[in-house]
Amino acid sequence: MSRRVTFHAGVWPGLLIPLVLGGCPHSDVGSPCNHGAAFVPQSQTITFPALACDQLLCVYAEDTEPPQEGCESNEECGSAGGDDRFVCVEGHCELDQRHVMARSMCSQQCDADADCEGGDPDSACSSGFACARIQGLGDHCCEKLCVCRDDLDVAAAAALERECSADAAMGCCDREPHPEACGS
Repeated sequence: MSRRVTFHAGVWPGLLIPLVLGGCPHSDVGSPCNHGAAFVPQSQTITFPALACDQLLCVYAEDTEPPQEGCESNEECGSAGGDDRFVCVEGHCELDQRHVMARSMCSQQCDADADCEGGDPDSACSSGFACARIQGLGDHCCEKLCVCRDDLDVAAAAALERECSADAAMGCCDREPHPEACGS
């Protein structure tokens, strides 16, 4: 005995909407990532490929200098005042790997801030993401990437934006092959 299944036209839209909306991929911008087991960045870093990230981009965007004085303990590097970014290593202050890991996040290329929305809801970034240029040298020079506003040096990013847009970022826009991100 065979059964015949019929669907009423009014049922289909109700079933399809959750499937269509639920099937859309979401961004992993803001998800934690790392730069490799043996590498602790000491300044802004873009790691590619970062296999933990959908777009293979892991960004540590904070750009701060450690105290230049010598040290004998972590407290002398600022941790006594609540700044846990630096640790004392062999007599000098360096970025703490735990801090770098906490502030390193998956990113993606972008054209506008709106491209950076909808990322990881559990991100360590509390103020949202901006589409910004943060590096004027290297393989990703002048590229616009999603960067956590908590870590973004707005003045430095604005200056680099002007240089890259004018096709004038030395060490980037003057190399061959000419990077696509220059002059745009």
